Amino acid sequence: MATVTVHGAVGSSPSRLPGARGGGPVPLRPSFESRRELLDLLRRYALYAETARVLDERAGRCTSPHLAAVLRERAAARRRAAERVLAELLREGATVVPRRPPGPGGSARGR
Repeated sequence: MATVTVHGAVGSSPSRLPGARGGGPVPLRPSFESRRELLDLLRRYALYAETARVLDERAGRCTSPHLAAVLRERAAARRRAAERVLAELLREGATVVPRRPPGPGGSARGR
């Protein structure tokens, strides 16, 4: 799994930041529609990736080999869909930051 960061988008509009004095180009801020489209893509990516993870977990706990195979096939289909959405996000200017694996004691949250 990766973290996706959106820095800007094609068709961005200039941002009028107070205190930004001349000397360089005006920073670009994505338009409302561009941000909304990117957010929709991020949601779809997260949905497909999480669904694939859950299906894999269920397949691992399943006692029926046939059902486990079906669940793994569905998980693979969701991962492929997530990869297509991720490719679209990258075309729109998103940056992918690989996640760090949890430390030896598990998750570092709340510590």
